[in-house]
Amino acid sequence: MRWAAGLRMAGVVVLSAALSVAGGAASAGSAQSGTSRGSGAATDQIRAGHARIEVLSPTLIRLEYSSDDRFENRPTMVAQDRSPIPGYTTTRRRGVLTVRTSALVLRYRVSAGAFTAKSLTVRPVGGGWTGHPRWRPTTDRRNLGGWTRALDNDTGPVALHPGLLSRSGWSLLNDTHDALLTSSAPGFAARPATSRYQDGYFFGYGRDFRLALADLRRLSGPAPLLPRSAFGVWFSRYFPYRASDYHRLLRQFRSHRVPLDTLSIDTDWKRQPSPLSAVLAGSVVGSRRAYSWNGWEWNRTLFPHPHQTLAWLHRQGVEVALNIHPSIDSSDPQYAATIAKTGPLPTDLSCTVEQVDPAGTCHVFDLTQARQLAAYFALHAPIKADGVDEWWLDWCCDATTASAPGLTPDTWLNLQYTKHIDVLGDRWLVLSRVGGSHQGGDTRSGPGPGIYAEHRYAIHFTGDTCATWQMLAFEARLTAEEGNVGLPYVSHDIGSFNGAPHHGQCSPTAAASGAKDPPQLYARWVQFGALQPILRLHSNHGNRLPWQYPKPADRAATRALRLRVSLVPYLYTVARTAYDTGLPITRSLYLQWPRLQAAYHHPSEYTLGTDVLVRPVTAAGNPALATVWFPPGRWVDYFTGTTYAGPSTRRLSVPLDQMPVFVRAGGVLPTESALIPTSLSEPAQLALSVYPGADGSFRLYDDHGTGFGYRHRAEVWTRLVHRVIGRETTLRIAAARGHFAGMRRTRSWTVRFVGVARPTAATVNGDPVAWRYDPHRRIATVQTGRLTTRQPVEVRMTASSASGSRAT
Repeated sequence: MRWAAGLRMAGVVVLSAALSVAGGAASAGSAQSGTSRGSGAATDQIRAGHARIEVLSPTLIRLEYSSDDRFENRPTMVAQDRSPIPGYTTTRRRGVLTVRTSALVLRYRVSAGAFTAKSLTVRPVGGGWTGHPRWRPTTDRRNLGGWTRALDNDTGPVALHPGLLSRSGWSLLNDTHDALLTSSAPGFAARPATSRYQDGYFFGYGRDFRLALADLRRLSGPAPLLPRSAFGVWFSRYFPYRASDYHRLLRQFRSHRVPLDTLSIDTDWKRQPSPLSAVLAGSVVGSRRAYSWNGWEWNRTLFPHPHQTLAWLHRQGVEVALNIHPSIDSSDPQYAATIAKTGPLPTDLSCTVEQVDPAGTCHVFDLTQARQLAAYFALHAPIKADGVDEWWLDWCCDATTASAPGLTPDTWLNLQYTKHIDVLGDRWLVLSRVGGSHQGGDTRSGPGPGIYAEHRYAIHFTGDTCATWQMLAFEARLTAEEGNVGLPYVSHDIGSFNGAPHHGQCSPTAAASGAKDPPQLYARWVQFGALQPILRLHSNHGNRLPWQYPKPADRAATRALRLRVSLVPYLYTVARTAYDTGLPITRSLYLQWPRLQAAYHHPSEYTLGTDVLVRPVTAAGNPALATVWFPPGRWVDYFTGTTYAGPSTRRLSVPLDQMPVFVRAGGVLPTESALIPTSLSEPAQLALSVYPGADGSFRLYDDHGTGFGYRHRAEVWTRLVHRVIGRETTLRIAAARGHFAGMRRTRSWTVRFVGVARPTAATVNGDPVAWRYDPHRRIATVQTGRLTTRQPVEVRMTASSASGSRAT
């Protein structure tokens, strides 16, 4: 008997092939009518011959076929929750099983055996498309794009693996070969052998792409909420900084009034295997004063007291990520203890070359082996104890493996990091490549089913690109399209890692030869990063900070970095929405406007959440030209206040210190000071910018900023409602709902009414207050003073004429 513990046969609705062929015979439970109704109980399944069907939502159906009737209920990487729902019916007539939900009608000819495009069809209840699921890989020309493992050394667009969303209106997620997750070592099991077996999930969503992502969340689980500090500004550079350098660097950030929230320390923090390493490495990647590829102890020359350095950074409001290459050198002081646990480890020529240790050899792990996996993570423990907040897994070049039947290596290792971090009560996810493995190709590996689980485990690190306008445009498209596999967190090397191509080459050696970034391209890339899920400045060459660039690029980049941190209240709320709904943070236009053809023809344009429209500038010029498609409604330029009516397409001239960012009319945009560390939850002061032209609302979210309380309703929501009647504009700030330890009891609000005529009066809770007016930007500002968050606040502004800018 196959894995009896995994079987769940009690309570099934059995529709045998023999009864089905009888034609018109009633299914079990409704012998007179020929119809049965699903109860939604945990054991409620539909059996038909050798097939088992489970309705997981009105638009999500599990299809399982086993020629020996051995079905599987244990979780896989992808399938975490297969709880069935009520509200469907089954009917049998002339050997055809029909399953009807409120949204879909599935028909399966039972005598045909395994599912094929001919034996199984699915249609929406109201008609329209027809789904013929195919179980072998096929090309869906209507697929809306998906993902790639990395963009290492690329200069422009690359082919993407498909995602979940298709203009066909449906898709099949084939989970047949995905490994099973188990509670015993090594933590997974291959699917037991069956002569003919299929296991897949039919998503039938029509044009409601958001519903498909909600179904993916239902099946695979939510993307965790990152700590609040993750949404600020990150900085790193591939360079052997000393601890004292970081003191000097932070002073520079502060003196230039540029925010810094997370410091990512690249590979040079590690103990140097040999004095010759820096000399030999310098011949390849430029002059260096220290070098190490892998290592599990600090370089005490650079960091004499790492615990003190990290504690000092934390006091400054800066969190720390460390780069990890998953291998170990034979000269590493931890090597002997490691092989005592694992036994001999294989050598790897490629990382031996990377390590540049004349006296040592590089050894790698098989992370499907429980002892090796435990030993690998034991190497992290003393370093984590020094105060490291996040791991940056740079699996680009080492021959460490995690290969087993049905196992997606990246996903498996990212899962292990999540377990490792969760035990410590930490919200961070590993910064890592996703969906394949290094062995599958450094930049594009063959797709594995695990990609549909990566949203639970990783911030997607897209790797070492070159700085070109084409790559900038592609990264904008890629972030949004990776939302089609459920990924909300995508992190590019902002400005690119390798810099501009040198003699047509994109590589670390090209950067070392002196290639520098064009100032305009750098500034536009930072602007793009400011409106991305993660803004992480990173490179292997100099001139990577705003004040190192000439005017006006320095001003443009500085302004973008400040904008980024000011938007953290909005970004953090959108990230919480991603956790709740499965929607990504950056959203392709067709998620909101699926019936408009233009929404499919502007792939580098996206919305940040629901109310902010972003079109990165991807061409040189000051001003530069950018074509913007405006969706239906009115959209207000964040920088100029100009209002545009949609649907329409406009070609805009954009100065270097601005970018095409637009807020939906009626929107309420919460912001905070750009100079307060984002690790501080619930700032004492918040600004609310209210945009004219329509009524609107926004639900502002906050919590402790760290820990897992958000999973257990330790949270606060504040509803913001904007109404316009004639010359009067009102913003109502509802009483905060919810609670978490340390929540703020009082707050000061700065309310900015954008695009309004000069006020004649303003009140807060009915009391007259002073106001300021900027006639050039047409912004009226009201300060509320400190008020309790447990009582509603009403801010009312009366203008000299009807508010709202005329749309162009």
